[in-house]
Amino acid sequence: MLAPVSALASFVDRHDRWCAALVLALMACNLFLGLASSNVNDYDEARYGVTAYEMQQHRTFVLDTYAGQREVWALKPPLGYWLMALSFALLGGSALAMRLPSALCALAALAVTMGAARRWFDRRLAILAGAILATTFGFLSNHGARSGDFDAGLTLVLLLVAVQLPGIAESPWRVVPVALVLACGFLLKSFAIAPMVLVAGSYLLWTGAWRRLRLVPCLAAIGLFALTVGAWAIARWRADGSPDFLLRMFREDVLGRSTSIVDQSTSSPLGYVTGIFDRFAPWPVLMLAAAAVALGSGGARRPLQALQPARPEVTRLLALWIGIPLVFFSVVRTQHHWYLDPTYPALAMVAAGCALFLVERTPPHRRTLAIAALVALPLALCEARLLGRLLIREPMSADQRFLRGLTPAATGCREIRTTCRLLHSERFLLEVADGFDVVEPWQALPLSASVHPAETACLLVGKPPWRSPPAPPPDRLPPRDRLLAESAAYALYRGAGAGTRPKVPLEQRGHGR
Repeated sequence: MLAPVSALASFVDRHDRWCAALVLALMACNLFLGLASSNVNDYDEARYGVTAYEMQQHRTFVLDTYAGQREVWALKPPLGYWLMALSFALLGGSALAMRLPSALCALAALAVTMGAARRWFDRRLAILAGAILATTFGFLSNHGARSGDFDAGLTLVLLLVAVQLPGIAESPWRVVPVALVLACGFLLKSFAIAPMVLVAGSYLLWTGAWRRLRLVPCLAAIGLFALTVGAWAIARWRADGSPDFLLRMFREDVLGRSTSIVDQSTSSPLGYVTGIFDRFAPWPVLMLAAAAVALGSGGARRPLQALQPARPEVTRLLALWIGIPLVFFSVVRTQHHWYLDPTYPALAMVAAGCALFLVERTPPHRRTLAIAALVALPLALCEARLLGRLLIREPMSADQRFLRGLTPAATGCREIRTTCRLLHSERFLLEVADGFDVVEPWQALPLSASVHPAETACLLVGKPPWRSPPAPPPDRLPPRDRLLAESAAYALYRGAGAGTRPKVPLEQRGHGR
């Protein structure tokens, strides 16, 4: 009879496709559990969602808007908006539709990671790497695969570039599709592809693969990249009537973030190192333990056996794939933990190899215990941490549930006018999820005001404490008989201030966040 460890290894080897399917199912569960009802993030995803919805509604696929005004805050190329707009067109306006492209990109990234690990190493490492990535807190939490942000899409794009590098010199024309994928990455998050470009260049120099490249395919690749990105840049320039958006994108996203702290971020030379120990825990500790064991037993003569790839150059690729972004973003002044999301597939492969190495170095009679302590327990802790966030911290707040429950059918109103400037999440819920025409104090009344006069519109009042300017005093509110719905934070009245009492001054100035 086979020992439990041997039986498990044999099962994974014989049924690796079924094991991969189980890992994908685990990832799908972690991605979609409560995805439609989790809290809408006010920072980026809500603003992206409003912009993509207006793009889809108004069919303006080059010039993006927010609240009907030209979008000059996010400074993002359009590919992420296009994917989200397509999701809205297929599923309608909802939090699920906003997050679906990101979730699908993360699921695809997991499949690509396991496929690459299987080619480069073996079936066992591929399955374990997939399980690690599927339970990585940093990859699935805030700004990650479960949000309506573009970082999961960028992770997939850069992963597709990375997995092509070991064989890029085998065919002279393989650089062309790599350039096209990089162009898609630029159209997704602009200059965020820079670290992977450095990884690719460093890999070609370190391995000597650049000597086998040919001039004509390389020129074709550069031309394809320039044509793809340039077509959008020219279209945007023409739509704006000036290059101001493109210049601001470079000035603020490259120069500004490199030399100063923006977006309420932090800056520390070791910020990303400590961030990995937190958001990728506990695997960095196992990686250090494996390195210590290897060095202690004569690392030069007995390297990490489980991390010996079929192609020797893969080891260099993984080192560059993790190291260059870590150094690059540590030097940049504006630091956010999601900047390192594209490194998680490489970290998962290395962590899987280190865990398997420690199991292999354990005496045979203790390997069952080693698998439990070094593989099963860390995965269980990661999954528990993730589920704790999904079930406790992420569910939609009472205020957001109240706004989500306001629909034109339930209120009899097609338009909502507010007494204060809305947060991005509030506008997303009212405009995108509920389907209202939303007018804030700083906006001129839209053309639809002639169709929805004040008596058939609704007035949304925020109760103190809310935001500046403060809510109107009671004697400036509509009469109580016009009250449609009320919560601890909001009151919704039928009629935009109409009634026997003075109207709420919608023209009062609001202050941006």
